[in-house]
Amino acid sequence: MIALKNCRWERSGEVLTLMADQSRTIELDDPTGDVAALLAALREGAEDAAALTARLRASGHDTDVATVRTAIEALDGLRVLERPETSIDRRPTKHRDYSNLAYFDLFSSLDVTAEDFRSRLADAHVVQLGVGGLGSNVLQSLCGLGVGRLTLLDNDLVEPANFARQFVYREDQVGTPKVERAAQWARAFSSDIDVRTVSRWVGGPDDVSDLLTDADLVVSGVDQPNDIDLWVNEACVTAGVPWIRGGMFGTMVIYFSVDPGRTACYRCSRAASDRGVVRRLSSGLDRVNRGIGPAAALVGSLVAFEALRYLTGFAPPYAAGASVILDTADGCRQTRTEWARDPGCPACARTPRAMAGAS
Repeated sequence: MIALKNCRWERSGEVLTLMADQSRTIELDDPTGDVAALLAALREGAEDAAALTARLRASGHDTDVATVRTAIEALDGLRVLERPETSIDRRPTKHRDYSNLAYFDLFSSLDVTAEDFRSRLADAHVVQLGVGGLGSNVLQSLCGLGVGRLTLLDNDLVEPANFARQFVYREDQVGTPKVERAAQWARAFSSDIDVRTVSRWVGGPDDVSDLLTDADLVVSGVDQPNDIDLWVNEACVTAGVPWIRGGMFGTMVIYFSVDPGRTACYRCSRAASDRGVVRRLSSGLDRVNRGIGPAAALVGSLVAFEALRYLTGFAPPYAAGASVILDTADGCRQTRTEWARDPGCPACARTPRAMAGAS
């Protein structure tokens, strides 16, 4: 069955304006009124293009199956068609996944349903390095999205200084391991989530590599020791697992991601930035944690959206092979800077794709 999603349209002159949802309006050329007629026929539902063609011809529109099939493909590409049995309108609005499914419905088609997107999340395994300012905020979004498996790594204890930006912790938990309290929060939030904890100080790539056997994605919010991003990059690129990094400095929030074998990696970006005056100057400044709650929530949400892109494919990863910086003191103005690939990058040379090409 082929049906039209919950849409409204209006024809003015030779132009038909179609509203698929409040955030998206589509204008289509319709000099003969055939598009409006097809939309009306689709609203009633039909088995296939042949059934739609017969219905249109019966109402006086001179068309054929090939033309209708082409129109259906075009409308499906605009994400306004669905199979009636997968309609979000059939779901109970009080179900905990309803708003997630309603969002995914915006990107569903005749081939990929909102439930397909939800299932991809339920089947996903995310390794999260750090449950501090970034990590605790990302954790809440990943749990709300319905990610099925989480491996949480951290080595810190809950302390009063955390409470300005880490909202999964409470005062009566001060002095206890963060990773256990974060896992406790996740399990209490949803019994469907499989949560594993690792209490570990990352001292090299091997401390990350052994977590990646069946991981679909890594999210990192750990900023110590200084070389940790290089270590995470090496482990993930070698394993072929995408990873996302987010953080805060001064008034800025930043995030980037690496898709091994498809984008430049973090070592590629460092090869260029190590030659810059900014890195030379910043390396001599004292580290001061200026992260506040709104900034942590902002970068946590941005990282969670990037994770959503990787895990569901509803849209391409936005920060893949690029850094995205927002200035919280300037209206959250956003700047995206793409990284150049380093042809001599030793990390990229170890990706499964590169190794397969070498053999």
